[in-house]
Amino acid sequence: MKIVVSLTGSDEIRKAVALGADLVELRLDLMDEDVSAATAGCGEECAVPLIATLRSTEEGGSFAGDPDRWFSIVQPFLDLVDYVDVERRFRRFAPLVRCRHTQVIASAHIRSMPPPDDLRAIERDLRSFGEIPKIAVTPSSARDLLDLLAFTLDAEKPVIATVMGGEFRYARTFLPFFGSEMVYCHIGTPTAAGQYDIRELKQLEELLAYR
Repeated sequence: MKIVVSLTGSDEIRKAVALGADLVELRLDLMDEDVSAATAGCGEECAVPLIATLRSTEEGGSFAGDPDRWFSIVQPFLDLVDYVDVERRFRRFAPLVRCRHTQVIASAHIRSMPPPDDLRAIERDLRSFGEIPKIAVTPSSARDLLDLLAFTLDAEKPVIATVMGGEFRYARTFLPFFGSEMVYCHIGTPTAAGQYDIRELKQLEELLAYR
C-alpha cells in the first residue's frame, strides 16, 4: 500500500513527506495560489512522487471549465510531477501527458455503485488511456462494499479502488488488503469527504500490519 497525501497548497509538500507520505497529490482545483506559485513550490527537489489533479465538479472537485481549459492549467506541471490524474472527459490529452514521460492515473468518480460487470467495463476503459485506473464509487450497503472488494481482488493490477463519502469511509483502510495500490488521505484539510488524516492512517497501518 502507498499512502497519498492530498494537498491544497504546494507549500505543505515537505510537511507531508515528513509525516510519511509515499506520494503527494496536488489538488490544483482547490489551490488558492496561482499556477506560477504552485509550480515553483513543486519545482524544489522532492523526496516522493507528485500527482497533479484538477478534479471536475462532475466528479467531486471544483473545476468547472472545459477540456481545453483543463489542459492549459495542467500543462505547466507536466515536467514537474510524476503522475497526472485524467478523468474520462479529458482522455484526449492523455497522450500529451505521456509524451512528457508522466504517467496517467485514469480516474472515474461515481456517485453510485455500479454493478460488477459495469465496474469491470469501467476498468477496461480506464486502462485504454492510463497506466493506473482509479475507481471511486459510492456504496449504499454492505453488499455494495462486498462487490467492491471482490472487484478489487480480481482486477488486473495496478488498480486503485476507493469510496466516496463518509458512510463507508472505513473501507479506505482495508481496500489495500484486496489489492488497491494507493490510499488517499490529508494532513489537516480533507480534499474529499471520508478521508483520514495521515496520522490516523499510519496508526491503523501499524495496528493492521499492512507492511
